[in-house]
Amino acid sequence: MLDRLSGKILHIDFGDCFEVAMTREKFPEKIPFRLTRMLTNAMEVTGLDGNYRTTCHNVMEVLRQHRDSVMAVLEAFVYDPLLNWRLMDTTAKPTKRSHGRDGSFSSSQGGSDVMDNMEVASSQSKLGSTGPDSLPSFLGQGFVQHEALNKKAITIINRVRDKLTGRDFSHDETLDVPTQVQLLIKQATSHENLCQCYIGWCPFW
Repeated sequence: MLDRLSGKILHIDFGDCFEVAMTREKFPEKIPFRLTRMLTNAMEVTGLDGNYRTTCHNVMEVLRQHRDSVMAVLEAFVYDPLLNWRLMDTTAKPTKRSHGRDGSFSSSQGGSDVMDNMEVASSQSKLGSTGPDSLPSFLGQGFVQHEALNKKAITIINRVRDKLTGRDFSHDETLDVPTQVQLLIKQATSHENLCQCYIGWCPFW
């Protein structure tokens, strides 16, 4: 991202966007943003109730007012081939391969791992088994993956839309900006959420 005033390059890490870090198996970040005591102590005398809260209100107001533009930009990232592989279900069981009695390999796929499917397809092509009978099976796997990705993308887009309309905490109730900001700050400073973060990040500071 390019700063329009200074011309400097701003680094934004899209690797953990769309709450990917919240749902990962190891060291999930259950906090919406990083707001530890070390950051809070640097906010002058007023702490969270001064310029920080006022800025949060202003930013949330702008995001809600221009939510259509924000949604249009984020949808492009959801369907970006370089990022959408991170949106796949990571809780499914990985592919397990076992040796058969005749020395062959058997594969049982419990998830939707793209790399495993590419490896299986490559092995089949080397063995000469990618004939007309095996082609529908391979295409079927790709179709299932595409449908799963579309379903996940729709879920993510709906989740972002709920945040921009004040329904991220309760889908049946639309929160005003001050209440939504207060709940986000409470979630970010919760000890129960911070204790699940990676210890090297020093969330206890």
